[in-house]
Amino acid sequence: MRGEGPTDDSTHVLVTGADATAADAGVPPSSNVLGVTYETAAEAWLGEFQTGPERAAVVSVGEHSRAAAATTPDAGASAATDIAAAAMGAVETVSEVEDVAGVGVLVNDYVSTWDGETTVYVDDFSVLLGETSTETAFRFAHALTSCAAANDAHVVAGLDTADQPAHVAATFSELFDDVCEA
Repeated sequence: MRGEGPTDDSTHVLVTGADATAADAGVPPSSNVLGVTYETAAEAWLGEFQTGPERAAVVSVGEHSRAAAATTPDAGASAATDIAAAAMGAVETVSEVEDVAGVGVLVNDYVSTWDGETTVYVDDFSVLLGETSTETAFRFAHALTSCAAANDAHVVAGLDTADQPAHVAATFSELFDDVCEA
């Protein structure tokens, strides 16, 4: 139910509020976890998942992604082989926040390749909203939730609403099964 917090059968959960992040949802990780980080350093995000999931990877987006680039898998190797074999700690980088297509391709590669239950965590959509139009950010969120649903994956995302008009959270909420306030 919307606004009552995540339930066990929730496919997609949005956490809203001032300083809200995906971690505020309290959704336990599935056997595979993929982070899309706009604010959180890849290493810090992966550190939260040292135990539990079979596989963990992160798509590090924006300015802080340049520091993570040194840990990106070998570009000469097959992407599908790298993704399927990635047990823990794979880091992909997308240097520009505006490159929603690049982020989308990487997310799709992971959720369509990994076996087992997968949860995609997006730390905070507000960074994307600050760098792109609301329409672009909404289309990306829609593509992300659609891709996840097509691959039986879950999406847990944060939306810091401190600097957002009220209609933005309401619009994004339509893409999620559950919305909870942080």
